[in-house]
Amino acid sequence: MNRNHTNRLPSNTQIIFPAVLRITLALFLLLLGINSAPPAHAQTKPHRFVKTYPMNRAKAENLQCWVNAGHDTWCRDPKLVAAHTLQQFAPGLADSTYELASQPVERKLSHGNTAIYTYHSLDGQTTYRVTLRRPQWLRPTADSLHQSVWLPTHLEILTNARA
Repeated sequence: MNRNHTNRLPSNTQIIFPAVLRITLALFLLLLGINSAPPAHAQTKPHRFVKTYPMNRAKAENLQCWVNAGHDTWCRDPKLVAAHTLQQFAPGLADSTYELASQPVERKLSHGNTAIYTYHSLDGQTTYRVTLRRPQWLRPTADSLHQSVWLPTHLEILTNARA
C-alpha cells in the first residue's frame, strides 16, 4: 500500500505559521502607530492671562468731560476703545493691518452696557478678548447713554502654544 503524497492531511505547522505571522504583523503595525503618535502632554498647553482694569469713577467722569468738550471722541466707539486697549497691552496687534489680517472680529453686546470684542490671530493659536463697559453713573455727565464713553474692564489672552 503506497501512500500518495497528494492525499496527505496538512500538518499543524502549516496552519499555525501563517496565523502567527498575521498576528505578529498586526502587533508590529499597532506598535508603529502608537509610537508615531505624539504624547498627549506634548500637543498643546493652553495658557490664559487675564488683566483687570479697575473702575475709577473720578477718572471716568474726567474722561467723559474731556470727550464732551470734543477731545478723543473715539472713546464713544467700543470698537476703537477695544483696539486701543489691545494696542496698549501688545503694541502692533490692534492696528488696522492686524484687523485686516486677522479673522473677523466678534462682538457681543449685553444690555447695551457691556461689549465683548474677540480678536483671533491668523495662526489660530491666540485669542484676545476685550471686555468693555459703559457705566450707568456716567449718564448724567454724558447727557445720554449713547454719548457716554466705553471703559475697558478685562483683557483676556488665550494661547494654545505648542510644547
